[in-house]
Amino acid sequence: MNTRTRTIGWALAALAGVVLWSSATAGDTGRSFRAGQMKAMTQNLYVGGDIFLPLQVPPDQFPAAAREVIEQIIATNYRERAAILASEMLVEMPHAIGLQEVYQVQVCVKELPGVCILDDDYLQILLDELNADGDNYATAATVENINLSGLEVPADLGFGPVTLMVTIIDRDATLVRSDVIVDDTYGRNFCAGVPVSNPLLPSFTKILRGYTVADIQVNGRDYRFVNTHLEITADGSASEPAFRTVQFLQAAELVGPAPIPVPTICEPTGAVPPPIFGSTDVVVMVGDFNSNPVEGPFEPCLLPGGACPTPYAFFTGGVLVTPGGAFEVGPLVDTWLYRENDRFEEGYTCCQDGLLDNAESELYERIDQVWIKPAPDHYGGPYVRGVDADVVGDQPADKTPDGLWPSDHAGVAVGMVLRIPR
Repeated sequence: MNTRTRTIGWALAALAGVVLWSSATAGDTGRSFRAGQMKAMTQNLYVGGDIFLPLQVPPDQFPAAAREVIEQIIATNYRERAAILASEMLVEMPHAIGLQEVYQVQVCVKELPGVCILDDDYLQILLDELNADGDNYATAATVENINLSGLEVPADLGFGPVTLMVTIIDRDATLVRSDVIVDDTYGRNFCAGVPVSNPLLPSFTKILRGYTVADIQVNGRDYRFVNTHLEITADGSASEPAFRTVQFLQAAELVGPAPIPVPTICEPTGAVPPPIFGSTDVVVMVGDFNSNPVEGPFEPCLLPGGACPTPYAFFTGGVLVTPGGAFEVGPLVDTWLYRENDRFEEGYTCCQDGLLDNAESELYERIDQVWIKPAPDHYGGPYVRGVDADVVGDQPADKTPDGLWPSDHAGVAVGMVLRIPR
C-alpha cells in the first residue's frame, strides 16, 4: 500500500543496542556445484484504500473516515484487478510467487442482516483466477499480520448512521506452481512493529508485519523461498526515524539468528524458528522491502548513534554486531543488477495513485525486489547467471477494462540459473 508518507499516532520507547557495519566473506569447503533454473516473482496486491485513515483522525471523524475507506476499496475493484494480476502471473509462470497485502475484507451492515457491502478474500479470488483452466498454483505458506475481526464500526453511508460489522485481515502468502514440490513451510510475524493507539480499536496495539518460508524442490534442486513485507519509512514525516528503526529491526530479525535486544518494544514469544539462512544452502528472498538502492546506506533512526543501515544496504553484505555476538548477514545478490535483458531499465515498482486511476504511470522507486543468497561455500564460476528480470503491470496496456492499474505496485518476475550444491 502506498503509505510511505503517512503517519500514525504512537509512542515508541527508547531502544538499546550497538550496530557496527563491516564487510565479510564466506568460506570454501570444496563442494561441487550444479546449475538449476528457477523463476521467482513478487507482487503486492494492494488492499485498495487507506485502511489506516480512521486511525489518524479524531474519534468524531471516524464514521466519515470509515465511509471514505470503504468507497476507496470499492472504487479500486480488487476482483477486476485480480483477473489482470492472474493473467500476468500466467504469462510469466514463475515456480514460486511471493504476495504481500493479501487481504480479507468483509463489511456488513448490522441493521440489515445478510447485507454486506464488501466480502472479498483476496487470496481465494486470485487462486480462482489462476486456476480457472486447471490446477496451476496452490498456496504453500501464509502468515497473518493485521487481524481486526468482528469490529463494530460507526459509519455514515449517506442514508444515515449505521453500525458496520467489519473484518480486515492482512496476510503475506507464497504460491507455488503445480510441478513444485513443497518440503516444509512456516510463517511468522516480526517481533518489532509500530505501536498504535486508538480508543475505538483498543485491541489494535501494533502494526504487525511478517514473512513466509517455504523449502521447495524445482526440477530436483532444493531452494528456500522467503517472502516478506517490511515496514514503511514514513519519508519526510516527524516519525521517519522511528519507522526506520522498526524497519531495520525487522530486516535484522529476518536474517537473524536473533533481533537486537530491545525488550521495551519487542518481546519474542513462542518457539523461535530456525534461522532463515541456517538450514539450506541457496535462498531466494522476495518481497516489498520498502527500501531502494538510492537511499542510505545509513538513515537517521532511534538506535544509539542515531543511524541504521537501510534494508537494501543491510542485505548487500556485512556483519551485524550486537551485544549478543556477531553473525554474518550477506552478501545477498540483488538479481535486478545481474539481468541480461533491458539493461538500462530503471525497474521502478512503486507507486501508482491510491485510486489506481492515474492516466500515466507514477512509479518512481524500486522497492520490490528478488534477492539471492548463494551457498556459503560456493566456488568457481558465477552463482547466478542468465538473469531475465521483468517489471510487470507497469504499462497502460496492463490496466483493467475500467482503466485501473492492477495494483499500486508493479510486480517483478526473475528467471535465472543458479549454481547449487550437489
